[in-house]
Amino acid sequence: MKGIITKAIGGFFFVADDAQNVHRTRIRGKIKEKVYPGDLVEFKEGMIEGLYPRKNLLHRPNIANVDQVLIVQSLAEPVLDKKLLDRFLVMVEAAGLVPLIVINKIDLMGEIDLEAGFKEYAAAGYKVYFISVKQGIGIESLINDLHERVNVLTGPSGVGKSSLINQFIAGVDLAVGEISPRLKRGTHTTRHVELLPINKGGWVADTPGFTSLDISHISPEELTFLFPEFIEHLDRCKFRVCSHTHEPGCAVKKAVEEGELSSSRYDSYQLFYQELLD
Repeated sequence: MKGIITKAIGGFFFVADDAQNVHRTRIRGKIKEKVYPGDLVEFKEGMIEGLYPRKNLLHRPNIANVDQVLIVQSLAEPVLDKKLLDRFLVMVEAAGLVPLIVINKIDLMGEIDLEAGFKEYAAAGYKVYFISVKQGIGIESLINDLHERVNVLTGPSGVGKSSLINQFIAGVDLAVGEISPRLKRGTHTTRHVELLPINKGGWVADTPGFTSLDISHISPEELTFLFPEFIEHLDRCKFRVCSHTHEPGCAVKKAVEEGELSSSRYDSYQLFYQELLD
């Protein structure tokens, strides 16, 4: 029988079948490669017999066969940091995964034009979801885009990741971290990697979060292609090799000056580019 690893604890591997029924199994010694949540395996009678080839492996935390990454941010408590959002996007793009931007706590902001505040991300081709976990706003449309996929949540502490997972999954009540009054940051509440079944199909990873936001594994030349809105301008630069930071005749810089590209996103690009050079 084919199944998906949902978690590994105490030498046991928990495997879900096509109906999302979970079986506790052990692994035979002939499978030398370590398996992770998200791995597809062949199992029977409580034993994992084989491991199917994986399409990807996300590190920190280790999760296999990821389809989408939900980058959860909040507008307040903690306040949104777009440079941090851009860093998450670069990391997800570099991993070859699909990022979904999820903006929580919209109930704290009153009457503002949310779409206008994130137009640069929509223009870059990203899906942006505006939700309030507390008031149940926008959750259904987000769940509809998680079907039959392995989804991972990431984002800074305190933005409501555990509360959001509680909305996705019937009968699950994950611990929710309090916001520190002094630091205005949340406390980490998740301790191990586990795939949880979404009500309407698919899986969501309840993870300890990314332990590092380091992007040093990305080359400066690669960075350009991790800002998808830049790509259509690249072949118009005067120089074939262009860093898009200081060269004359740079089409990316021109597009920023003329308002075709976001100056905020370009500032993030310059910041990250310099970081990768140092």
